[in-house]
Formats: sequence, C-alpha cells, structure tokens
Amino acid sequence: MTLHRLLYRSDIAMVGSEATIRQHLGEIVATSQRRNAADGLTGSLLQAHGVFLQVLEGSLPAIETTFERICCDLRHRRVELIELVPIEQRLFAEWAMAPITLDHDLEALLPSRDAMRDFATDAACAQATVDLMRSLLVAARGRAAFRASEAAAIVA
Repeated sequence: MTLHRLLYRSDIAMVGSEATIRQHLGEIVATSQRRNAADGLTGSLLQAHGVFLQVLEGSLPAIETTFERICCDLRHRRVELIELVPIEQRLFAEWAMAPITLDHDLEALLPSRDAMRDFATDAACAQATVDLMRSLLVAARGRAAFRASEAAAIVA
C-alpha cells in the first residue's frame, strides 16, 4: 500500500469561552483518534493562535474521505490544503491523532496567526511545517513527562 501525507490549515470557527473551546477540541481529538485508528490513519493536530494545522498519514482513499469530512465541518473556516504527497514512512506512526498541546513558552515560539495563515505552499515549507509539528509534539510530551516526574519527586 502506498502511503500519503496530507497537511492542511484552517481558521478555527468555534465560539465560546476558552474552557468551552478546549472541551470541543478534546471531543474533536477523541473522535479523530477512533476514526483514524479504524481507517489506518495517523497524524497530529496543532491548534495555536486561532489556527488548526493538521497532518494525516495513511492510504489515499482514507485521507481523501477524512479531508472531505473536515472541509464540511463548520468548526473550520478557510480550509486550505497545503500538501498531499506520497511518503515512504510515517512520521506520526505512534499516534492515530496526537494533539499538540502547547504551554505558553512553546506557543510563543510559533509565528503569529497571520503568519500561520500565510505559510507558503511549496514542498520545503510543507516539510518544515511537518517537522516542526513533530518536534513540538515530542517537546510538549517530554515537558509534560518532566513535570510529572518533578511532581512525583515532590510527593515522594
């Protein structure tokens, strides 16, 4: 089976308090994890500055079906396909859908909302964006594990 990777961005079209939006994001991730696991898809979702960036990896038919559903989802505005390319291996193979949860320090490293909306669509930029998402995911998870170990050390 030939694998493909899709990268898109969209503006978040959800309204409500920060807690309400966080709850909706949790629901999106949980639903995506179930669907993607069933469809053999892997990937990651980054939400920052009112913008979604998402990577999907898997078979082309599964990616196309999922992307069509995303394009029809009213929680997204201005959905833009950045890249759809064949790949040799998955970069997010461990995750059916990994949310990239940024703390204030990591979010500050990202470009502004306007800059995120204006990412170039050339292959080098798309690959750099995917690599950045992978790095942010690993960094965010490493920081969370470090904080958990610090908390355990304090309790002990």
